[in-house]
Amino acid sequence: MNDTPGYSGFREVKGFGMGRLGTSGTAIILATVVGLAFTTFIDLFLAFIGLFIAIPVLALTIVPVGDSQRTVVEHLTWNVRAWWGNRHNSDAYAADVLEEVPRVENLPGVLAPLMPLTVEDGRGGTQCLIWNRRTGILSAVLKVSPVGITLADSADTNAWVRNFGSWLADLGFTPIISSVVFTSESSPTGGVDQRAYTLARMERDGKNAPTLSKKIMEKAVSQSRSTTADVQMRVTVNFDLSKASPQPQTLSEGAAEVVRWLPRIESALAAAGATVTDRASTESVIRNIRAAFDPAVRVFLSDTPDDDELLTWTDGSALRTETTKDVYYHDSGYSVTWVFKGMPSSVVRHHILLKMVSPGKYYRRFSMVYRPYSAAAASDIVEREIQGGKLRQVWNTKTKKDETQREYDDRVRARKAAQEESMGAGLGQFTMYVTTTVRREETLAAACADVEDRVSATKLRFRRARGAQPAAFASSLGYGIEPTSGLSRSAAQRWLA
Repeated sequence: MNDTPGYSGFREVKGFGMGRLGTSGTAIILATVVGLAFTTFIDLFLAFIGLFIAIPVLALTIVPVGDSQRTVVEHLTWNVRAWWGNRHNSDAYAADVLEEVPRVENLPGVLAPLMPLTVEDGRGGTQCLIWNRRTGILSAVLKVSPVGITLADSADTNAWVRNFGSWLADLGFTPIISSVVFTSESSPTGGVDQRAYTLARMERDGKNAPTLSKKIMEKAVSQSRSTTADVQMRVTVNFDLSKASPQPQTLSEGAAEVVRWLPRIESALAAAGATVTDRASTESVIRNIRAAFDPAVRVFLSDTPDDDELLTWTDGSALRTETTKDVYYHDSGYSVTWVFKGMPSSVVRHHILLKMVSPGKYYRRFSMVYRPYSAAAASDIVEREIQGGKLRQVWNTKTKKDETQREYDDRVRARKAAQEESMGAGLGQFTMYVTTTVRREETLAAACADVEDRVSATKLRFRRARGAQPAAFASSLGYGIEPTSGLSRSAAQRWLA
């Protein structure tokens, strides 16, 4: 018997929407029906004309179609904007010696508002904080080394999962934390051939080594794999200092507030099986972004130390980028990004994401974003979800429509979520991004097939970010860009407007 606990109850917040319609779409359709009903008392012919006009208009502007849940008008607008951008080359980026529009120290696309800050870490060193000037979010990047669950004892694994869930629930009582991003990058070799690297070091540095030692090393290297996997894990904590009490008035005060929170977060991650090995420096962030845009330089950056590096923020930028509907071209790389669509309806285990983060033949970046709801908002949301389920049940009864099993299960999950929330569970919204990058365009199809096979094995549902590859690519980096919470905020809402 499998003693590994299962997890379920994942559901999308639906509100009072009917079917695929959201709350606003349902309200508009109901208002239209009521308006046409009153019109029949005035003029039956006028009501018929209104019905004739309302049906196609509502079908085109209200009813969502496709995986992206956009209406026909939104699909048309999206495609026209993409076509216009490609035609006028306004979605391309080039960092030339002479530029028509100076880019200052901005990264391309939606990464442009990001600015690195080198601050003291409170332990005698420095670390990097990333300030998003359009949202006011201040992000801290932590390098972690998770304990593997494959060979771990089941009791320890379950304890890590429980501690992780407790930490996520506790985030509902810390409104200063806007979201947490968990990012895993895996490369087949990290640019390093283990056999060639070891033999080269032996030839260079082992000239005076004993002959027996050389033979043992040569035999060990020949029996090992010719390549090694380079896996990097990091956790990015996004702080919304507009919700801090008292609210910091300067960047230095905000940075001090963020640094003050980090030891508590590091302890929580360690209890969840993810030991924080270091806090990312500005140089390491620049190198990582540069390697994402130009995978050809990863071989030169894999073992480069942070000391004595004279790097600026623009060194991490791409030199040239272009995009099509499905592919993002950047320097020496070709990338495709998928965005999260939905969880499986079945029970899942704690190792559901193992396939997504395991190294493979191609470079892959997996990023999961968790946005906690505040404790006050969580109770209101679960109550509204229960009321919305009851409203849909009443609607089915009035229209003499049989309730489907999916609708019944949805109401059960809504009640279960309310019960768990009342017992102290947290409520949050999460999304995921998967990006694969290759250096040769002819291998891109195989890399995409590898990702889709892994997605199928996890039973998760993803879709390609068609028409939004640059933004999805930037979001998967996990460096302060999170579209679900908005790419910008008004001056009245963001910190340090």
